[in-house]
Amino acid sequence: MGSGRISARTPIAIATRAVIAIVVFGGVGYAAACGYLWAWQREIIFLPEPTSLHPSGEIGTAYQSVRIPVSTDGFLAAWWLPSALPEAAPAAVLYLHGNEGNLVREIDRLQALRRLGLPILAIDYRGYGQSSGPPPSEAQVYEDAVAAWDYLASVRGWAPTRLVIYGHSLGGAVAAELALRRPAACAIVLESTFTSMADMGRLRYPMFPIDWLLNQRFDTAGRVPRLSQPIVIVHGTRDDIVPVDMAGRLFAAAREPKRVLLVDGGHEDALQNSGQLLHEAITQLVRQCDDRRRPAREGTHRNHEP
Repeated sequence: MGSGRISARTPIAIATRAVIAIVVFGGVGYAAACGYLWAWQREIIFLPEPTSLHPSGEIGTAYQSVRIPVSTDGFLAAWWLPSALPEAAPAAVLYLHGNEGNLVREIDRLQALRRLGLPILAIDYRGYGQSSGPPPSEAQVYEDAVAAWDYLASVRGWAPTRLVIYGHSLGGAVAAELALRRPAACAIVLESTFTSMADMGRLRYPMFPIDWLLNQRFDTAGRVPRLSQPIVIVHGTRDDIVPVDMAGRLFAAAREPKRVLLVDGGHEDALQNSGQLLHEAITQLVRQCDDRRRPAREGTHRNHEP
């Protein structure tokens, strides 16, 4: 009779050691993946292209390439696209793009937006296009949006109540933060915008504790209920990047007056496919803002289109 002890060379012992090794190495690999997501999340979220070409004739109108000072020694590269209509424009649009590329990627979208007849200031965040560095971060793109707003108000001479903030995708999260910092804005438009970066992270990396790892949060859903401006939410029903149900969640969280436009499009072409619906919605926003602000703002003598 044996002693009852299991030899280190028995199949059970070998299997036990193999399981322990798998668990240890799996745990090390999981921890390493978590560490990568924490350390490199800015590089995962922000996908800038550092150079930019001039739009030349592609925009279809005269434009001005401008530099907007930001921080102590940085600047934003931006395009000022004047209204194509002969009469004075009732409002101007500050356009904030998403996380990828630069302004050249936005040409088709800016062409569609120009059909509203409103002048547009479109910016590249620092780290994008021809803007200065450093690489982008959540805090930094918020600063960039504020600098663009202040440029429109102080240099271009637009009254804050005549400014519409338009954000696409991640730019919608930036727009929501800007609307909190500059509450006198006429209105805000969120296109293809997610509820939060945490929600997006859970969709893409469901096996990781995203809430613990994330420091670039872009919590749009947490900001929208605090917005005082009229809001339009535009989303493509075939969006395969930001699920369309996020538009419904943002709409439910927003205050009145609000409107949601669900159009037949994807993540990049909801604006182009919105047609007359978006034109009418933004026209109504501008009219509402004019009526809502006039009693408190009589005597304001800013230019309509410098």
